[in-house]
Amino acid sequence: MQTSVFCFRMLGFAAVVMLLQGCGAKSSSKGGPTGGPIPTSTMNLRLTVESSEPGIAVVRANLHDHPIGGKTFRLDGGDFFRACLNGVCHNMDSNESILDPDYIARFDYRQGVDYVVSFNRKKGGNAPSSRVALPPPFTVVTPANRQQVTNGETVMFEWSPTGAPASVELSYSADCTMASGPHAYSFGTLSTDNNADGRESVSIDPMVTFDSLPAVTRCSIDVTVSHNLEGRVDPAFDSGVALGMVTRKINLDYIPRL
Repeated sequence: MQTSVFCFRMLGFAAVVMLLQGCGAKSSSKGGPTGGPIPTSTMNLRLTVESSEPGIAVVRANLHDHPIGGKTFRLDGGDFFRACLNGVCHNMDSNESILDPDYIARFDYRQGVDYVVSFNRKKGGNAPSSRVALPPPFTVVTPANRQQVTNGETVMFEWSPTGAPASVELSYSADCTMASGPHAYSFGTLSTDNNADGRESVSIDPMVTFDSLPAVTRCSIDVTVSHNLEGRVDPAFDSGVALGMVTRKINLDYIPRL
């Protein structure tokens, strides 16, 4: 059964304004109260290792001043992340984002082996061992990619293997064209496979309904099935999340019934 957990909708211009309101990351080495380094013990880590295509894993890390969102830290002054897998290590490169800097490294996919990320500093305290493993790969059996859907439909998603004991979550993002011309966007969490049976039904209408806006003429909907394993955040941080994810994305082509 589909359980809508979170959903957000906005027009294109509103999306840009929302991003700009939160612009600007803090310096990790000079953002402290006296102009010095921000202590690692006050930082919150978000670490993900994601395999969205066979054979490849992408490690991403970023730091915030609050467990849920908050201001992002930009690493400077010699601060850096380093990721390792089976003794092969890479310094993690910045995505150069002003708004929300991520630090990224790419590895081969390895199931059940820890990807280890260290946070290294000259001052402020190191955090040498945050780690996460990846669940097994899987295939979405139905629906077919780019399947056409319309209003009033419910689509059954099935995948194999089921993913247990990893948790399974379905999420979506929709890019919709309005009758008046501009685009509107919707994204959110659809459901979790609590009974681990490898199948979930997804209702189309909640993803493409925009209150007080012109009628939708077409939408491109990406539904992502994510198998997740929780990892371990180094205790030198205030808190955080470490998540290993194997994800598969299916696109649905929404054309409303006249």
